[in-house]
Amino acid sequence: MGAAVEIKLQEIDKLAQKLNAFVLSGGDKSRLLSSLGEVIVGQTQERFGPEIDPQGDRWHELTERYKKRKIEDSRGGILDRGGLMLQSIEPQLQGSDTVLVGTPMEYAIYHQDAKNEKRRREFLGYSTDNIAELEDAVDEFMKEHVA
Repeated sequence: MGAAVEIKLQEIDKLAQKLNAFVLSGGDKSRLLSSLGEVIVGQTQERFGPEIDPQGDRWHELTERYKKRKIEDSRGGILDRGGLMLQSIEPQLQGSDTVLVGTPMEYAIYHQDAKNEKRRREFLGYSTDNIAELEDAVDEFMKEHVA
């Protein structure tokens, strides 16, 4: 992947506790992780409209030089140059306890992890609100899939 955020459930205490309860009840962890991956994709895509990072801070503006180079079919958003990166955000299961959410677009890393702070436009990651939404998604998943 060009850029990705790895979410290991063990790193998120409440979410991990809910996952453990699900596993102990005989639940299919891969289906749960796939479901959570889709929630994370939605959270990530939602940042493109208001152009904010996971903590809610606005992305840095494009440089004047880049604004001039931007292609005509661009929708005009900071990370929107035809919508390819936004549409390419996807989840991938990594092992039995990790879901990776990211994009294969090679240029994504230059925004996500830019060494120059003024060029950083972090779109992958999660906030406290995102974690709460994931906890709710685990609860909902368990209600639907655990007898």
